[in-house]
Amino acid sequence: MTINISVIGLGPWGQTLANKFNALPDFALKSTYDHHEERRAGQAQQAPSLDAILEDASIHACVVTTPNDTHADLAKTLLEAGKNVLIAKPLASTSALCDDVTALARARGLVAMTGHTTLFNPGILLVKKLVADSGRPVLHFDARRRGIGRIQKNSVLLDLAVHDLANAIFVSGQHPASARHARRAYGGCPAAQAQMFLRFDGGMTGHVESSWIASERRRTATVTLDGLIVELDELTGKVSVYESTGTERLAADNFTAAKTAEYQVGAHDALADELAAFGRFIRDGGFPEENARIARSVVHAIEISQDLQAYS
Repeated sequence: MTINISVIGLGPWGQTLANKFNALPDFALKSTYDHHEERRAGQAQQAPSLDAILEDASIHACVVTTPNDTHADLAKTLLEAGKNVLIAKPLASTSALCDDVTALARARGLVAMTGHTTLFNPGILLVKKLVADSGRPVLHFDARRRGIGRIQKNSVLLDLAVHDLANAIFVSGQHPASARHARRAYGGCPAAQAQMFLRFDGGMTGHVESSWIASERRRTATVTLDGLIVELDELTGKVSVYESTGTERLAADNFTAAKTAEYQVGAHDALADELAAFGRFIRDGGFPEENARIARSVVHAIEISQDLQAYS
C-alpha cells in the first residue's frame, strides 16, 4: 500500500519532511499547503486550501508542521476528516489537549503520532538497552542541548528541551511528576536559554539544559544508575559506559567512575525510521501507545514547570 500524504506547513521542518517523503517508497507526497503561497516544496502540488486537503479522499495521512499553538486544533480537524496525522513536537500546548487528540484518533480508528525523532536515534536506542539490561535503578538523567545559529521565536523549552524530556521518559520508563525551570530572554525570544530541574514518578531526578546562545554545539545525555553511568554524545555517535561507586559503598568510599565500554554508533537516518513506523501503523493497524504516552508527558512536564524567574 502506498500512503498518499500531504504536508501542512512549509517552514524549514515542513520542507525537510516533504523532501524526505519524496525519497521514501512507502509514501507518495500528494500535496502541500501553507498560508504563505510562496512557500513550496520542490515539484509537489500545492493545495489551494486546507479544505481541499480535507475533502480529498485519496489522501490517507497528513503531517502537521505549523506553529506549536495550532497543532492540536489542526490535528483534530484532520482526524475528523478521516486523515491519519503525524504532528511535529510538541503534540499540543496542554496535556488535556493531548488527551483530546489521542482520544479522537482512537475513536476514529486512526493514527495520531508525534514526531519525537530522537527516539529513533540509534544512540538513544542503545542507551535504553544498556539501562534495561543493567537491571539497576535509574537515579538521574542529565542532558545538554546547545545550538549555534538563528534564535527561534519559540521558547527553547518547546523547541529543544522537548527532545531531552522525551529521551528521559523513553530511556527510564518514568514520567515527570514535578518540574521547575529558570530561563533567560535574549534577542526578543522569551527563553533563549533554560535550565529545567525535574523529579519523576519512579524517583529519578533530571536536569535538562537548553540553549540557542552558546559558544559550541552540544548534544549529550548522561544516565546515572546505582553503580553505573551511561553517556551518549549525539554529535560523535559515541556511547560510553562507566562502572561507578554504588550507593551502599559511599559511606566509606569516595565516588569514582572507570570506563568499561565504549560503542561507536554509525550514521543512521532516524527520521526515515520514524516515518516508516508511522506508515506501519497506518498499514497494519494499532495505535502508537508509547509515543502517545511520551508526547503527553513531555507536554505535561512543561505545563507544570514553575518558572523560577532567575533571569527574566
